[in-house]
Amino acid sequence: MARYRYADQIRSCRIACLLALTVALLTAESLRAADAAEPVPAVTGRVRISESHSRYWIVSTEDSPQSFDDSLPRFCARVQCRHSDGSGHGSSLEDLRNSLQPGIPLVVMVHGSFMDSPSVGPESLRTWKWLQHAAGGRPFEFIYFRWPSYRSPSLLINIDVAVLGRRASRNGFYLAGLIKAVPEATPVGLIGHSHGTRVIASALHLMAGGRVEEIGCPELSCSHRHIRTVFTASAIDHDWLGKGERFERALCSTEALLNLQNPRDPALIIYPLRRIGSRRALGHTGFTEKDLQQLGAQAVKVRDVNVGSTVGCQHMWPEWVEHPAVAHQAAPWLFLSSSGSGSGERD
Repeated sequence: MARYRYADQIRSCRIACLLALTVALLTAESLRAADAAEPVPAVTGRVRISESHSRYWIVSTEDSPQSFDDSLPRFCARVQCRHSDGSGHGSSLEDLRNSLQPGIPLVVMVHGSFMDSPSVGPESLRTWKWLQHAAGGRPFEFIYFRWPSYRSPSLLINIDVAVLGRRASRNGFYLAGLIKAVPEATPVGLIGHSHGTRVIASALHLMAGGRVEEIGCPELSCSHRHIRTVFTASAIDHDWLGKGERFERALCSTEALLNLQNPRDPALIIYPLRRIGSRRALGHTGFTEKDLQQLGAQAVKVRDVNVGSTVGCQHMWPEWVEHPAVAHQAAPWLFLSSSGSGSGERD
């Protein structure tokens, strides 16, 4: 009888946690909608941006298939060119590619789940300006990679998260296709938030010859590219990059990975409740000693940095871009300066 009461308590605790996450997501949705209605604050301080780098790009996968089947995913990119005043116009992947200058780093931002259409413009602009501060006047190109991650939060939030997590893996094919289209002379810095890190992990795994959901794509394999990666609030299991795990080849495609972890993140704290057997989130725990052993020689590429004291009890991306210090932590990786190499150092 006691065993049944204990099981009921565990079940009630899980339901309460999931309800709490639902309320948090709904609150974040209302805050994001309010932000979208307001103009994006102007960048303070002196940030020198040349005329050729006074614009950025939004690449959307909305026209690309979003469910797994027996066929290879077909990347149908929808491209927008955006400007600092919030205006923009339709463009093409070819125009984007031709605009890139050899040696100028390209930063690709991949957002997380529950991103609605009205928020894309304001949040991409805010992210671009956040990165400009960290760049310190250095030129860089910026792509905001948009995937269809919106799903109205329900009381079965664990099902919502599972659906969007699978969709994130699917969009790894399209991110890999985008990187493949970029000239090899262009160094690439990838930054992902929450489920956006799953998109990136999937893409890097595919580019090293891996398979996602039993589908491989040799055409996406590429080597000799300068790619570095930053994970923020990473919503993947902490051991998924290890040998024999879901994205075991991901680190083969990147020179270094900076994991900005936040043990105070409420969404990541309850991440293991999403399904039976789920591990703790990489963005919450970081790489464990066992994980590093499983990474083998690749362990020197990864580094954990705890930003909990800066970001606090927050998960959504608008709260992250309120902190310039976080962008400066990521800058050596994203802009591929020499100090951004993986050292295996753990903070």
